Amino acid sequence: DDETGTATGGKTTGEAENTSGQLHGTTTRRDAHDVAGTMDQKYVHVVDRIQNVVEVFDSETDEAVGTYDLTTVTGIKGDGSVGPCAAASVTDGGVNFSTNDPAPDFIDATPDGKYMVISFRGPSPVSASHAAQGSCPGVGIVELLDSGKTGKLVAVMRSTNPVADTVGEISPAGGSTYTGVERSDIHDVVVVFHHEEEESSANVSSLMSAALMSAGVSLFFLMM
Repeated sequence: DDETGTATGGKTTGEAENTSGQLHGTTTRRDAHDVAGTMDQKYVHVVDRIQNVVEVFDSETDEAVGTYDLTTVTGIKGDGSVGPCAAASVTDGGVNFSTNDPAPDFIDATPDGKYMVISFRGPSPVSASHAAQGSCPGVGIVELLDSGKTGKLVAVMRSTNPVADTVGEISPAGGSTYTGVERSDIHDVVVVFHHEEEESSANVSSLMSAALMSAGVSLFFLMM
């Protein structure tokens, strides 16, 4: 039992509810969403959509072996550095809009075992708005470290879908009020390995980040 969790879903300890919202840095809520295994099947990576971290577990023992933070350069939580999501964040959210907030949703591994790719939600979440508002919609590229026990965010492939609609502001429960026009909201992400038999090495789609040029993959993501 996690002592910080609520007494819900069969859990018998903790508070009856947690009303601390979803703002990164202030909320104590958690939202484990998607999982992906490393290519050698030794470790399982679990994304936390609210806390902006990925928890890593040993696939044989179920032991927690690592955590990496998607808001820092190093992957180390609270080290004072500012990760790539900050530079990729929307700039039209208003003075009180929370930036450097990836809101990781789905995760998948690259075939070479070197990276994880993670979908990042947007400032105007289409679904799960109580837990999925982010500031840098797109796909995050995570470099795996320590044989897959941890990692760090090295790049954000930013998506954009500006819509000048009649909605004056977006105010998801527990989140930031957003007054801008960005409506991109990436949900799923899938890595597909491909190669050409005429060549000895795998090819990479032109859409891929330079961080993945050695991986030999195409990247597909669902925008809503």
